[in-house]
Amino acid sequence: MVKVYKYNNKLAVYLPFDVLEELGIGEGDEIDFFKYNESAYLFAKKSDIANMIMGRGRTQQKPQPVQRQAQGESISEEEIAVLKKLDTLRYQQRTQANVEKMLNQQENEILKQLIKKKAVATFRSERDKSVLYSIQKNIYDRFLMRKKVIQSQSAPRPTPAPEEQYAHLLRIRANMEDDNIKLLEKQGFVVLQTEAEAATVSAALEESIRRGLVVGTRAFNKKFYIMLRPFIEKCSPIIIKELKGGEMKVSDLAEKSKLDENGLRGVLYYLAEIGDVSEKKKDLFRLA
Repeated sequence: MVKVYKYNNKLAVYLPFDVLEELGIGEGDEIDFFKYNESAYLFAKKSDIANMIMGRGRTQQKPQPVQRQAQGESISEEEIAVLKKLDTLRYQQRTQANVEKMLNQQENEILKQLIKKKAVATFRSERDKSVLYSIQKNIYDRFLMRKKVIQSQSAPRPTPAPEEQYAHLLRIRANMEDDNIKLLEKQGFVVLQTEAEAATVSAALEESIRRGLVVGTRAFNKKFYIMLRPFIEKCSPIIIKELKGGEMKVSDLAEKSKLDENGLRGVLYYLAEIGDVSEKKKDLFRLA
């Protein structure tokens, strides 16, 4: 249970260490607060806001070799396989009893090695004092998140049925009225100007982003472009077809394709992220 304390005529909140560990928050990090509704606020590291809305890491980097260093020691394929299994459990379900039951004897021994290497940390649950396992953030980002990004690029994502795509958005709307979400539903995309807007929409559509129904990207102009998957799939073939004739400016491409220029930019930035197009110079795109 988190409590509020009075300190030097101010109110302070002490957050559990396991929460800070899960969020990767450390001394000196900048935290922002965003209004969610009339009685709740969200908070996040400023450096994580872009990744929240995109639901993934940046995809421009080349995949690194599997054998890397963590805390001065190597992580093997067998250890990565155990980390993947551990990652299938939600944090509150990652109790010692559940994990030991899920892993076989050899995998449990590998888990002990990961704890010794400090790739996996153990904590006591605030609720029942049971032991919980947490994958260190730097290990998760380097060995698990990168693999998810690479796999999402190499394997085509099946398109969910339209009713499934919009059902989740409508369920969110029942709990949170937000003009940006309404606009996203109406036109298939929305452009967000600030990190505060991005954080609010990201939290509201977290499940849709995770399932790939909503896709986001942050451009060099620092704007966030949020799009529904069907909008991307409708626009992408048109863009690719036009660019087969040679490089084009965004304004010319919008006029020729009859696509909204803001929505077109969002799809172009997304296609650039996955390597289908490239921006030769500002507002000039060509096929990669």
